[in-house]
Amino acid sequence: MTIPAAEIEGRVARFQEALRAAELDGALVVQETDLVYLAGTGQSAHLVVPAEGEPALFVRKTLERAREESPLARVEPLRSLRDLPGALASCGVERGRLGLELDVLPAATYLAYARRLEGFELADCSLPLRRVRAVKTTWELERIHVAAEQLSHVPEWMARHARPGMTEVELAAELERELRLAGHQGPIRFRAFNNELFYGSVLAGPSGAVPGSTETPVVGPGPNVAVSKGASHRPIEEGEPILIDFAGAHEGYLADQTRTYSLGPLPRYLEEPYEAAREILHRVAAEARPGVTGARLYEKAMELAGDREGFMGWGAERVSFVGHGIGLEIDELPLLARGWDEPLEAGMVFALEPKFVFPEVGAVGIENSYLVTGSGVERLTSAPEELIEL
Repeated sequence: MTIPAAEIEGRVARFQEALRAAELDGALVVQETDLVYLAGTGQSAHLVVPAEGEPALFVRKTLERAREESPLARVEPLRSLRDLPGALASCGVERGRLGLELDVLPAATYLAYARRLEGFELADCSLPLRRVRAVKTTWELERIHVAAEQLSHVPEWMARHARPGMTEVELAAELERELRLAGHQGPIRFRAFNNELFYGSVLAGPSGAVPGSTETPVVGPGPNVAVSKGASHRPIEEGEPILIDFAGAHEGYLADQTRTYSLGPLPRYLEEPYEAAREILHRVAAEARPGVTGARLYEKAMELAGDREGFMGWGAERVSFVGHGIGLEIDELPLLARGWDEPLEAGMVFALEPKFVFPEVGAVGIENSYLVTGSGVERLTSAPEELIEL
């Protein structure tokens, strides 16, 4: 896959507009996902984006591959960080406020830049860039639709592979194999520090209620203390909830979906919270449209959940969001979260994931991905929404 030149040109132009609005004279972009977005390649490089004028990609490794992948006119070698001031100057950025991705840039790297770029005021360009990335183009949406289509097959794969006594990891391996054969890329990118995801989570019974470091309502024990999230080696039993929370992925772009299953009948006391989660999903999605803030949608979800226990986690483990943006990363903008007062815009894509968690029992819930249209939202993930008994 290569990203069309017109696509990259449009992205760079929108980012330059955002730089000017933030009173930045330019940006130095180095994070791999941002490089893919703005330059069309993830090779080790520094992308210089002036607020006005032509950008240039300065590559440390590997130059020839970067030239093959990137449609930018200027793709040149960078032999040493000592050459950065000259690289910036060649793009017309010789002084002033220079944006860096301070939300993801390692401190040691930032300090190395600060030593070499003494004439600049170093500032943060991450939020302006993330806001640009939040509104998807038609080209991006085509890939997100394919990622969502991958997830539509999870129920049939569950019917084919799930059986009592197999471990969560064994079931995860079968589902991951099916996704891989359907074109899934494997790794899922997070922007947040110390976060990572491999396809998603397969959590049965009490595993669905095991909290962890990830700022999500459902984490899981994981296979060991070094990978302490997701599926474990616990055997799956009949009559317990099985939460399958997977991200589809096609040519870098993601979709997110959760469905709840059981092997045999699920206890009746879990059916009511699941139906409550479905109602929250539908009613919050019905209110989502351009101009509505993520905070308002979060408040609506909390209002609908009422005093039910376990919504979006339990006790101190409860999280203060009900949805998140998706694109090249699983935690993009917009946020459907407490205090997120930025309005939705047409072209944004988000996942809405109401879930209920019960200690020692597990989790039930549902998640769909949605595209914000001019008047509402379009559902992208299409698997059946009912509790699925196998």
